[in-house]
Amino acid sequence: MVAVAGMKWPAGKESATRRLIVLALCARAVPPSSAVPVAAISMDTILCMFPPFIGLSSRLYFAFASRHIRRRRRKWYLRSDIGIIFENMNSTTGNYEGETRPEGPRSPLRVMQALEELAASRDGLTLTRLSEKLQTPKTSLLNLLRSLEAGAYVTQVNGHYQLGANALRLAALIGPRLGADSSISAKLHPLLAEMMEQAEDTTLLGVMGDDRRHGVYVDIIESRGAIRFSSLIGTRRPLFCSAFGKTLLAFQPAEHIDAYLRQTDLVLPNGGRRLHPEEVRGSLAAIRATGISASYEEIVEGAGGVSSPVYDRNGVVVAVFAIAAPIARLRARHDRLAGLVHAFGERGSRLLGFTGVYPGQR
Repeated sequence: MVAVAGMKWPAGKESATRRLIVLALCARAVPPSSAVPVAAISMDTILCMFPPFIGLSSRLYFAFASRHIRRRRRKWYLRSDIGIIFENMNSTTGNYEGETRPEGPRSPLRVMQALEELAASRDGLTLTRLSEKLQTPKTSLLNLLRSLEAGAYVTQVNGHYQLGANALRLAALIGPRLGADSSISAKLHPLLAEMMEQAEDTTLLGVMGDDRRHGVYVDIIESRGAIRFSSLIGTRRPLFCSAFGKTLLAFQPAEHIDAYLRQTDLVLPNGGRRLHPEEVRGSLAAIRATGISASYEEIVEGAGGVSSPVYDRNGVVVAVFAIAAPIARLRARHDRLAGLVHAFGERGSRLLGFTGVYPGQR
């Protein structure tokens, strides 16, 4: 064992020891409870306090300490998440006298805990609220969330963190394994497959996103044709355009539709045409009357689709069936594909226990 600055480290841990010394020396100027760095220590001070640092290259700081210390005007400042390093210092740098090291790193577990909390919150969570739930400092949590956001596993809407497209896609892949009773996707998958066989074009199942402003694909069965519509589970679509999105919006409460149209920039992703709110309202009224929605190149050039709602036993639209195809094929077969998706929308609704009058029935 070697003793440095009143602490003991195992011999052979020189690299980790040096790292901890740098942090410990800098930490002397910062109260443990401080959330923001308030003081600094220069390299000259480090050398005076601990002579063995003389001759060390700056590589040490860039290799490790730069993650926790930032340099400004020839001084090293503690980053605000340094408290975590000191709270768990022994467990992250080796086994020290009288202490044990936790099994495995904490970061992967923290990621899963964060995703679980976001999945349980309908409207998402602010950084502060998520920090409280996980009992993790906001600065460390923010770094984690930024990484998840870069990977599309988390998205931020109006200051609230929510599950992103890739997290929803992962959920959709896991969902069917949980059993038919616990997953709408699993219950409707056989119908989706049958619809694809009859349509000979890609079929999709979508639900309302957590932000209530987008729809999300949760199941897709692509056509086996060489030329076909292709997308990914977890893809999000705005509610005011695409057959799938408009179907979801059409069956929302009137106050939700009004708020959505007021707050949304109604510009089509493909072509950039701006829609008037009354034009969208007219489309939604027609969808409610017929149970069928259609779109032509509103999202993707050269592609379009038709869709119909799926109700649950309480008469609430919980999902949407859609058929998507290259635009020429969709126009040539519109009536057939529209009738097919309508029939399967009703079949899916009956499967989920809906007993009411399905829209478009005569």
